Parts: sequence; C-alpha cells; structure tokens
Amino acid sequence: MKKTTFQKRATKITLACSILAATVSFGASASAFSDLKGHAAETKINALHQNGIINGITSDKFAPKSKLTYAQGLQFIVSGLKLAPVKDGSKASDHFDKVKDSAWYASAFLTAKQSGLALDKTIDPNAAMTRIQFAHLLTQALQSKGNFPVTLMYAEITDGGKLTTAEMNSLQILFNTRLLTLEKNNTFRPYDPVTRAEAAVLIYDAAKFAKEVITPDNSTTAPAYEYESAVTLTKAGEGVNKATVTVDNLPNPGYGLAIERIEFGANKTAVIYFKVTPPSAGSMNLQVISSASADTYLPDGYTATAKSVNSPASSASSSAGK
Repeated sequence: MKKTTFQKRATKITLACSILAATVSFGASASAFSDLKGHAAETKINALHQNGIINGITSDKFAPKSKLTYAQGLQFIVSGLKLAPVKDGSKASDHFDKVKDSAWYASAFLTAKQSGLALDKTIDPNAAMTRIQFAHLLTQALQSKGNFPVTLMYAEITDGGKLTTAEMNSLQILFNTRLLTLEKNNTFRPYDPVTRAEAAVLIYDAAKFAKEVITPDNSTTAPAYEYESAVTLTKAGEGVNKATVTVDNLPNPGYGLAIERIEFGANKTAVIYFKVTPPSAGSMNLQVISSASADTYLPDGYTATAKSVNSPASSASSSAGK
C-alpha cells in the first residue's frame, strides 16, 4: 500500500510522553452500570458518567457492546472535549435535514457543526457510526481545540486501502498521539461499527490528552511540559567557554529559545535557565518536531546543566570544548 502523506493540516501536533503518563482528574467510583462489572473499560466509563460527560441507555445499563449512533457519538465528543457552542442565532435544523431542534441531541449536532466537524446535511442521527467515522470526527474535534505536538511516524494500516486521504490523516494523528493502537496484523477494522465502550474509552483518553497537552490557538505562551535540553561547551577565548543550550522537542519551527539567567554553584557547576518562546502572532508553521538553540558564556572549567522556566526542571548533559 502506498504511504499517504500527512496533510499540512495535521497541524496541531510532538508528543511529550511524560505528560501523557500523568493521571487524569476524572474521579472514579463504584460501578454505576450493572452491565459493566468486570469490563475492561469499567473505570473509564464510570469516571465519564460521574463527571456528567456520558450516560447509559437506562439508569443502570450502559450497553457497552451496542453500536454507537451518530446522536450518541456526537454527544460523547461534544461533552467529552467540551466543545463550545457559538451564539450566532442558528439552529440544528438549519444545518441538518433529519435533526429536529427539540431532539435531545440537537445541541450536540449544532455545536459539532459550529466547531468545524465535517457532517453531511443529510446525516441520520440514528445511524450507527463506524470506527473510522468516529475516529475522524474525534480528530477534527481535537484539532478544533488548539495546537498539539505529534511525532510524524507513519503507521502502516493493512486494512486501510479504501480510506480517504482525510480519514487516513486522522488515523495517523490518533496513532501518533497514542490515542489509538493497531490490532493484530496492523489492522484497524475501519468499517466495523464502533461500540459504545470503544467510543467511551477514546473519549476518556482524548479528554485527558486535550486537558494536558493541547495549547489553545489564542495562547501567547509556549506549551508547558518537560523539554529535552542539552548543553554543549566550546572554547570561546582565553578563560571563556561558549555554552549552547539546545531543545529538541519543540512543536514547530516557530518556537524559539532565550537564556533567562545563570546560577553558579559549588565545584564549578552552573545551571542555565532557558525560556521557550512561542511563534510570532499570525505566523504559519508546519507542525513538526523542531529544535532551537541559544548561547551564553561561562568561565573556563565550569560544567553546566539546563532547566526550563516554562515547565518542571529538565536536566541536561554538558561537554567541555577544547
């Protein structure tokens, strides 16, 4: 199968694995649904329910193996990712032929449409969603939230030959952010119906990812996470070394680096504090992992480490120049 090239719009994307390892704030409690006892997704589904994000088909049944409808799926996505409606006076029926404004899911359809999700005017709210349809809409919802970094590693999907470029692009984003994993023989089963349990797990993980990783489009600060930094020392003159701090896991080439201060310690050690600066307002940058460097100077004989002022401390190695 020919490899599909990422669309430039795979905009919102480097993964900081340490961030993803952090615990989500959703609370968990005893099972709210009698048909989830012992289910692998029990904890995540109950946490979503306790936080008012999803509901069961009855007060005590979740129906984890049941097919997810578009009405249910869009409600999951809008609630889970906290997509905000736009007060423009429009109604769901203005955009969809089969969505009544009085329906319980009408607001989810309208909000999803306003958030830029690709939904056909003739969509049937009661139709079952496939795995690729849910994944594609979920990716669009994540992208609507702001910028997030992603490693551009291509995942070969053996049963993805009939996927559109846009659908393949969405799957690659979800695989690279580790929100999805391939199954046996690198399959995804894109056209199988997505179950309510499968969708709920994806929503839980995506909501966690959105909270911890995504930087809103209107943010004026750099994303705060553990930066991978290194310090290289080279001879600059008699008794002076140039210290070059390099950060390798920046979200795109628009991010820069500035030295904030140097703290000198015992035994000729120094800590160089750096700041990651965000791209210029209005600039367009391809979302690929990038690096940036900044220089300062130290007395000869000193070793140095680097720490970010944007995030928790990140140590770095140093090497002395000749």
